[in-house]
Amino acid sequence: MSADAAPKLTMRDRHRIMTRDQIMTSALEAFAERGYVATTVDDIVGRAGIGRATFYLHFDSKAAVLRELRNTRMTVWTEQDAPRGGPKGRPSVRSFFEKVVDFYTSAPELYTALHQARAADPEFAAAHRATMEADVAEWIRSDAMPGAGEAQLRLAIAMMYTMVDSFMHLWLVDGWPLDRDAAIEAMTDALYSTMR
Repeated sequence: MSADAAPKLTMRDRHRIMTRDQIMTSALEAFAERGYVATTVDDIVGRAGIGRATFYLHFDSKAAVLRELRNTRMTVWTEQDAPRGGPKGRPSVRSFFEKVVDFYTSAPELYTALHQARAADPEFAAAHRATMEADVAEWIRSDAMPGAGEAQLRLAIAMMYTMVDSFMHLWLVDGWPLDRDAAIEAMTDALYSTMR
């Protein structure tokens, strides 16, 4: 067997993966129908056709399921996809916003659940802030904004998350008619102006 070949999955491994996927699918359906806050673990296990014990073999909370949904369904972006400051960075900022907007418009129920979880679940809100802190550290490491200090990086990251969240909420949740390209262009201009 070559070093690149994936190990062969046993029947038990395949069953575990299928059960985990069923839990995530059932959770997303429940979040879409009832909202994140109103959804219980019992709602999820009922939809998945499993017992609570099986749920807890895979996840320790509904917040853990939502984090896994976010992590597995979001497009994997490389370091080169991150927004960049400097004189030639504007196209990277626009590309970043395009990818985020397109992802959330393809999965509005996931966006809504994430938004609700950040607002109502302290565990999920803390995880979201940890992600933002990791972004600050990554932008420092990669020199995403040449010459910028930590305070300027924090401002840019806060603006980036806030603009995306506000735009997506107005568009996907409130149904406000916004032009995708105009909104992306406006967010690009605002973020890029802080990154120069």
